[in-house]
Amino acid sequence: MIIRNTAYGEEWGLLDPKVLERTKNKPALSDKKAMASIDLSTINFQNVRDGMGSPNKDLTNSQISEKSILIQCQNRYIPAIVCRPVGEQPTLNACLYLHGGGFIGGNSSTLLNQCRLIAEQANCTVISLDYRLAPETPFPGALHDSREAVEWIVSHREYLGFDNSQIFVAGDSAGGNLAVGCGLLDKKHYIKQIISIYGALDLQKISQTLYHWDYSLYEMNKKQKNFIHTRLNKIMYITNLMRPLYIENGLVTDPLVSPVYTQDFKNLPSITLIEAEFDYFLPSNKYFAKLLQKYGKEYQEILYKGLDHGFFDRLGYLEQTKEACLDIAWIIKGKGAKR
Repeated sequence: MIIRNTAYGEEWGLLDPKVLERTKNKPALSDKKAMASIDLSTINFQNVRDGMGSPNKDLTNSQISEKSILIQCQNRYIPAIVCRPVGEQPTLNACLYLHGGGFIGGNSSTLLNQCRLIAEQANCTVISLDYRLAPETPFPGALHDSREAVEWIVSHREYLGFDNSQIFVAGDSAGGNLAVGCGLLDKKHYIKQIISIYGALDLQKISQTLYHWDYSLYEMNKKQKNFIHTRLNKIMYITNLMRPLYIENGLVTDPLVSPVYTQDFKNLPSITLIEAEFDYFLPSNKYFAKLLQKYGKEYQEILYKGLDHGFFDRLGYLEQTKEACLDIAWIIKGKGAKR
């Protein structure tokens, strides 16, 4: 495991100073409210969607072209944005990027600045996908969009401007879940590597998790305990909110819904798990890493200390977000994570 330290050096249990300041300026969310059942009829759903994500900045130093395209899937078209270095024709590699948003929010522009930076630093073509969202399109709609996009991208290399016959698939949160799902379904080996950024790898209720999710699984500085709980509780609440909307009539134990239930890894390519110390999904990511080890799969973990779920959104406001983009770029370039 590669560990990225914070301003506190090798100390554990402390929120990064910028994350702590950000948390102090937001309303607290109690354990009781986060765990309570949710009456969906009382939810202002548009407010939930509008509140997802964080501002971010374009940190590229060179020209990156952007082109909106339509990807042809079975009986439908899915919008996407293609980012690539200007004048580089063709690039060697391509990466399909799947945004986060709890399967109910976000779009292809949400992390476009991150895609631009990865395209620049990896000298590759990055395709950001507007997969369909729940509740309008519940599971497996988003997964079908993502998987079919992989096949379309590989078969349209010349049009998109890259050479390799395999691509990288990366995503954050819900997008990480979808990226892993694409890997589990990759019978034709179109994918070179999966990169999951704090992937939502288990949508199960906490009382039924395989790894017995609990606050005690996290080391917490006593003075910051309430703030750390708030960061964990926010994602717990969103997970409880989106679970019935996304899964609908499916099973939460379906490995394509919650990859921690996977027992068949034969199609899965190598994978990088980028994790955060105070992410609600960290225990599920660690459990999944143990499964990868058990089944002899090639994987690596990169843990960002002091950070929370959503840190990858904050490019230009949080230095570690840039560092994570560089990690991804180095992986795509075949150099492993930036050390």
